[in-house]
Amino acid sequence: MMPRRFSSQSGAALITVLMIVAAISVVAVGLNSAVTSATQRARLLDSQAQLRLYAVAAEAAAQQRLGAFMQDQNGRLSAEAPGLGEAQIVPIPEGEIAVIINDVTNCYNVNQLVTGGDGASHTADSDAIAEYVAVLEAASFDRVEAEALANALVDWMDANNVPGLNGAEDSYYSGEIPSYRTSGQRLANISELAAVRGYSRDVRVRLSDIVCARPIGAVDAIASLNLNTIKPEQAGQLVNALSGAIDVDEARRLIEARPLGGWPDIETFVLEPAIANIAPEARKLDRLGFVTTHIEVLTKVSYRQDMMIMSFHFETQAGQQVRLLSRRRVG
Repeated sequence: MMPRRFSSQSGAALITVLMIVAAISVVAVGLNSAVTSATQRARLLDSQAQLRLYAVAAEAAAQQRLGAFMQDQNGRLSAEAPGLGEAQIVPIPEGEIAVIINDVTNCYNVNQLVTGGDGASHTADSDAIAEYVAVLEAASFDRVEAEALANALVDWMDANNVPGLNGAEDSYYSGEIPSYRTSGQRLANISELAAVRGYSRDVRVRLSDIVCARPIGAVDAIASLNLNTIKPEQAGQLVNALSGAIDVDEARRLIEARPLGGWPDIETFVLEPAIANIAPEARKLDRLGFVTTHIEVLTKVSYRQDMMIMSFHFETQAGQQVRLLSRRRVG
């Protein structure tokens, strides 16, 4: 029979060994978890860094491709122009870049609602407000709601603190949670509408193809609609350009019946039955044309399991390089 003392010492030694093994196991698991977590973080950071680099490259590629695209089209795009509104796929290692070009010449620039240059106090432009209300009514907003939306947006951008009819100034936004104030400046980005009274998500979705926010520059002073790319939902712009001489339904029908490839010139356009009977003085021909002046390029960069969507707004002028006006990340 084994001596009791020896058995007791063996049992203690075994327990000590087991405790050491358990401790080492805990440390090993902890180290493995830390290494795995660090590896995942490093991979994620590497993936995000690479994604940003691809996004920068996508911007440069978009500007270059757009320049070539506009040169091929001589600045005159039609709704059927190859590549317009269609995703062009550029493969990259472990992913792809999708590039979509859209003509945004015909959207209503809400920054027109106020006058005054950069750094100056902005004041409401009554003529622009009337046109914006007409654009909203053409988008199926009733008169009261259209005026409220217009006045709220003017209040957001103008210098005074006196609200328009159903508008909203600082006194309204101070009651929000969290509270904030109006900007007193034109919109830098159309997404800012989310902060303006009345512009709910549903309203913004309804306006997504109709309104935009871009800087007021020399091109805007001479810009006209591109009749060959205007969409039926933008018919309110055409109604304004014709001094309201046709209603929005008639304007939509005219756009939907546009000949394949578009109208070749203004002379042909004014021969359309809906236009021919309009008094010449009601036709604002300086606002009717076929040249694209503003392009939005949407790039969707997919790399590994990540995605980055960027929107670039470019200004195009005949004989000049394509100029970037703004960039923003979407989503």
